[in-house]
Amino acid sequence: MNLKDIVSAAPEHIKSEFIYKKHEKGSSIFLPNEANNYLYILINGRAEVYSQNYSGSYISLYLFDSYSCFGEIEIFNNKFKTLGVIAKTNCDTISINKNAVIQWLQEDINFTLYLIEQFAEKLIHSSNAISKLSLLTVKERVLDSIYIHYRIGDLDQLTKEKLSSEICVPIRSLNRSIAKCIDEGLIAMINKKITINSLEKLEKYYNDNLV
Repeated sequence: MNLKDIVSAAPEHIKSEFIYKKHEKGSSIFLPNEANNYLYILINGRAEVYSQNYSGSYISLYLFDSYSCFGEIEIFNNKFKTLGVIAKTNCDTISINKNAVIQWLQEDINFTLYLIEQFAEKLIHSSNAISKLSLLTVKERVLDSIYIHYRIGDLDQLTKEKLSSEICVPIRSLNRSIAKCIDEGLIAMINKKITINSLEKLEKYYNDNLV
């Protein structure tokens, strides 16, 4: 059963605890390290989960589409540092407080199984991401980050300084890798901004080497 059906079938006394919110494109649904005792269900739009490093740069982690949920880890582990979530489009969410979530879990096996699947999926995603990054060359990390920014729609905001911080390499090493990518016709630099020179070539490289 998908989350949309699970939400529709929720007991009426649980539905009465639903808090409906609207979020404009570009606004924060919640901030990194913010205290959170709510499960959020994205019922419309697209949201991005991000982390913020020591220098203040944002690192995109993954995207949520309609009828995804986030915030569940904090409900069961108050030591977990909340990641930031930003609305990439106009979004509608339902937020449900911790007590209502626990009651819902006790009464609905489908909801329980769904949340367990979410925990497992996010654990696998995080483990795979860490393993992948540890094995990538600087050039591959550069192209991986550029392609992610392209997909979430903020490539025009990606500077070399921000990219250097995101992939944890010094500017000198980054410049060498960017030069290689430019020579291969994958990207270009226009007015100190990184642009994609050939989306077809970049997608092929990404699918062949980074997926």
